[in-house]
Amino acid sequence: MAIGWTKTSTGDTHLLASSNPIQMVMLVRSKKELFTDFIEREAKSRGLTAVVNGSFIDLSFGAKVAVHTSGSALDPKESTPVGEVIQEGKLIAGSTSPGKFNFSQDTCGTQRFAAHLGNPAASACAAIGGIAPIIIDGMPYGTQNLYRAGVPANAPATGDVVAPWLPFLVQKSNLMYTDLLKRGTDVGKTAVGYSKAKSRLVVLVQADDTSGDDANGVRTRLIGQGVDNAVFLDCSDSATLYYDGKFLVRPGTAKNEYLTVAVGFK
Repeated sequence: MAIGWTKTSTGDTHLLASSNPIQMVMLVRSKKELFTDFIEREAKSRGLTAVVNGSFIDLSFGAKVAVHTSGSALDPKESTPVGEVIQEGKLIAGSTSPGKFNFSQDTCGTQRFAAHLGNPAASACAAIGGIAPIIIDGMPYGTQNLYRAGVPANAPATGDVVAPWLPFLVQKSNLMYTDLLKRGTDVGKTAVGYSKAKSRLVVLVQADDTSGDDANGVRTRLIGQGVDNAVFLDCSDSATLYYDGKFLVRPGTAKNEYLTVAVGFK
């Protein structure tokens, strides 16, 4: 067991938690090698306790053909991360995605993590953008906008919420969340979250094509951990978890050939 971390597993779903000082480290593959080989090497050289898969990835048509025919690692230049990847105040991969969300450690050396709408702060110690919300500043996300009693008439069921309805909002709709929820309980999931009250980082990874929680179930589990900021990273068979020197969840064969961005913690 890694010092300062706790791990609980239910089937092929693993939940890690730590309230110790933690450093978030963004990893970007820069040469032709399998994603798992890249993660294992970087974890050992940087002293990382846990590493998960990160960004959603866009591929050109030619690259999509290559990963299904070549049987070898794709050149990382052919994998385009969705959202900005920041390390020590520098953009190291990806591109702007202002309509999506980010997860960041804004100041190095602090046990403080946050999730926000839009691109991460350019000055962040470590951050990943282009991802889907679960809970943002205590507000849970879901398929619909939900309101407390007394909300004025005509409050929108989905989409943006403004005055006079905003003060009554208790759940915010999001299309990326909705799409994942439709995939059900068996699809792989990668989520990271943080509890301000407990100064606790929480990582949850479910292997693809295994029985687990749907998106709502993941949200419930994170709320039970006291998490007030949480996001989904790339899910499905991208789900990957390296912990305490070994892989607990490996990505699918094709994904292993072209995934580029990982999130490490030490």
